[in-house]
Amino acid sequence: MKEKQIALIQKSTFKNRPYRLTVIGDSVPKGLYLENKKICRVERGAVALIADKTGMEIENFSVFGQTLKKCCEKGHFDRWADEHTGTGDILVISLGGNDCDYSWEAVAASPLAEHSPNTPLPEFENLLRTLIAKLRMRHIRPVFTSLAPIDSQRYFQNIISQRADGEKIMQFFRGDVTNIARHQECYNTAILKAALSHGCEFIDYRSSLLLEKDYLSYLSDDGIHPNQKGHTAIAEFICRKYASASGAAAI
Repeated sequence: MKEKQIALIQKSTFKNRPYRLTVIGDSVPKGLYLENKKICRVERGAVALIADKTGMEIENFSVFGQTLKKCCEKGHFDRWADEHTGTGDILVISLGGNDCDYSWEAVAASPLAEHSPNTPLPEFENLLRTLIAKLRMRHIRPVFTSLAPIDSQRYFQNIISQRADGEKIMQFFRGDVTNIARHQECYNTAILKAALSHGCEFIDYRSSLLLEKDYLSYLSDDGIHPNQKGHTAIAEFICRKYASASGAAAI
């Protein structure tokens, strides 16, 4: 399986192969972002760009607001496994950004109370372990992606404060808005740890963006979704990474 995963970005390898790649994710792999309380789409998302550059068939079952918890509860992974077991098809899971989010209206209503995110971190970690174990029993080793880096200040100003009382939310943060990014980082770390401890591929495009000195210019105004520049950078990173790992020329 690992050899297939390493070669998955080579156009020459995938061009006439019978297996496909499926992405189950949220708004980031779908190429969506928020602007003026509306859901918008970048011109060409990373998934579409990778498909164009490699010539491979990619099924993108990503949905705005999707969480790992919802996918498990609704049986999305079970159905995929039922349809693809034994085919050699590759499953890429790109989730977690919405699992770590809160109901900001509830937080603002009682800012000094304890609030749980959509999927509390211990539950998120358990879901990852259970999912990987279940898929590996079907001889499927999923590929995981990192979470996109975020800008706490931009997200707070342009999204959270538009949904609920920003002053109340800041009480919940104890005056430190960077709690948002640190909290999200814990979920990214959970994905990384689960993937590596179970021998699954982990695509860390997050670090490549964070190493850009102007990485904020790769994010949309909502502070949590890559813009077109970000999606292009993600696609280029993934193509370079796997072409280099396989010894092929970069695409």
